[in-house]
Amino acid sequence: MSTSIPPAPLAHPTAEEPRVPRGTPVYTGWGWVTAWIQIAGVAASALSLWLMGESMLAYVRHLVELSSTAATGTRVPPGVMLSSVSDLMPGIMTASLVSTLLGWPLAALAVVAGYRDYVQLGRLGYPKRFHWAWSFLSPVYPIGRALVVHRQAEAGFATMWIALAATAASLLLTFGWTFWFLFALLDAMRAGLSTIA
Repeated sequence: MSTSIPPAPLAHPTAEEPRVPRGTPVYTGWGWVTAWIQIAGVAASALSLWLMGESMLAYVRHLVELSSTAATGTRVPPGVMLSSVSDLMPGIMTASLVSTLLGWPLAALAVVAGYRDYVQLGRLGYPKRFHWAWSFLSPVYPIGRALVVHRQAEAGFATMWIALAATAASLLLTFGWTFWFLFALLDAMRAGLSTIA
């Protein structure tokens, strides 16, 4: 009884990543736009948070003032509360309007820039390109674009670093603003409680 050894499986050749000729540009004007839009988005968020924070703190200070008045036994007319809420609305509406007026055009520009960059990379001879539709997700396109271009040209990470820096700045801004607002809120409440006591 002889056992036969099965033939070795045929080795499949590994497909190499396509390359572009040395010296092919790795950046386009639109590629830079997709990266720098991320920084502009952080600036728009900072402005919106600042506008919202100031009006919300003014509202809290007014409420603390009313509470201290009520604590002394003075009756607070019902219309005063409604008036304080209506005083808050312009600040919140301004912050919302600024966020909308800056955010939507930046998002639209990011999509247009992503599409134009995608087309220009094709004209430069890149056989593989990161799809422009990823521009709808804020920092994804400049990061993915950099990775795909780098695999073919062995350069082109700058757009990724800008987008990653903007993402980190956005997170720091959000956490920083939240802590600032909470501490400012506690200070306003502590100041109001000290006037009651």
